[in-house]
Amino acid sequence: MSRPTLVDIRDRIRELASESGEFALVCARYGDRPVPAAELRFDSRAVARAAARETERYRATLRRYDPQLPYYDVIVCQESTDVTTASRVSAP
Repeated sequence: MSRPTLVDIRDRIRELASESGEFALVCARYGDRPVPAAELRFDSRAVARAAARETERYRATLRRYDPQLPYYDVIVCQESTDVTTASRVSAP
């Protein structure tokens, strides 16, 4: 069995995304939105966690080609008008 390509992983993340979702992924340390999920939103915390794991997988794969790619501590962030909350992604 071959490893999934960067395109496969990116497509999986896009499949999880929703235009109306209120959850996003951010780096806990720097506040950056990690590629490839930088502009995407997700419907639920559980779906966003799955996207976070795929994002970390994507970045680990990409790091084989670009060892200088920054390491991000990806978390799920709920963006609402009242309060912004975040929860750490648990290890798989």
